[in-house]
Amino acid sequence: MGDFDPRKHTAQEAGYNAQDKYVRGLKMSATAFQNMVAGHSSEEEAGMRKQVDEAEAAGLRNYQVKHPRGYYTIENGIVIGSGMG
Repeated sequence: MGDFDPRKHTAQEAGYNAQDKYVRGLKMSATAFQNMVAGHSSEEEAGMRKQVDEAEAAGLRNYQVKHPRGYYTIENGIVIGSGMG
C-alpha cells in the first residue's frame, strides 16, 4: 500500500483525512461499493458498509474490509486487492 498516485488511481470522491487535510479519492463512491459487495448477502453488505463508513470517518486512506470468506484491501476509496481467509 502506497501513496495516492493520480496516474494509477482515479479520484472519484474526496474528503478530509485523519489530519484534517482535504484529499482527493478518500471516499469510496457508491458504484465502487456496489461492485465490491456484488454477490454478498445483505447481512454481509451491511457489515461491510459499516466498516467503510468507520474507516472514512476516521480519515483512513488504506484499510481492509473484512467479510466471512476473506477481505478487500481499499486504497483511496478504490478496491485494489482481495484475499481469502
